[in-house]
Amino acid sequence: MKRITDLPAWERLFKKIIWNQLGDIKGKCILDFGSGEGVTADHFAEHNDVVAVEPWEDMLKDSWHNNPYRQIVGGIDSLSQFPDDSFDVVICHNVLEYVDDKCEILKELARVLKPEGFLSIAKHNRNGRIMQMAVLLDDPEKANELLDGKNSTTSKFGEIRYYEDSDIVKWVPGLKIDKVYGIRTFWDLQQNQDKHSDEEWQSNMMRLELRVSEKEPFRGIAFFHHLILSKV
Repeated sequence: MKRITDLPAWERLFKKIIWNQLGDIKGKCILDFGSGEGVTADHFAEHNDVVAVEPWEDMLKDSWHNNPYRQIVGGIDSLSQFPDDSFDVVICHNVLEYVDDKCEILKELARVLKPEGFLSIAKHNRNGRIMQMAVLLDDPEKANELLDGKNSTTSKFGEIRYYEDSDIVKWVPGLKIDKVYGIRTFWDLQQNQDKHSDEEWQSNMMRLELRVSEKEPFRGIAFFHHLILSKV
């Protein structure tokens, strides 16, 4: 059985914060689009009917299956098998930054979302990355490039193609933003990384992160933004 403590410290905190923000979901039909190794799909499958969609088959070699859920290997085309208004909750975490067809994906996710349901999108926040580069990584050159509108990269998924929170409702006017949370406001400025795996430290940091997740200016410089959207 895989456990949350098996994850790298940064990912463990990210998952725990975002699950807390999503709340206690039970008895729902959930779509996790871009599910990766299935950590979130597995988490919610304990009390829900979950469909996970992941285009990269390599991501599934070490997938999480403590709880039963349906796994589909595919991309946006695989959603055509689902009729309109199929899911109570649609999850799309750290996906849209890495694709060109953001608008098409969002339209399809909105199509399969029930009118009374909600869409959860987690995305990189450019301002948070600038803070990380300038403070933690001591790279003012890269921070200036980000301020100029250039993108950054990750070692695993390549270029991060930043977009603004408000772009989502411009691309898909049928969606509206209900809430915006910050995730990892302080983590990416914390230089004593030896503490990160300590459970007590993680617990204290999570409590702090949750307290400021809806407060400005903290939310504005968080490394990630978590958006909750619904149909207009």
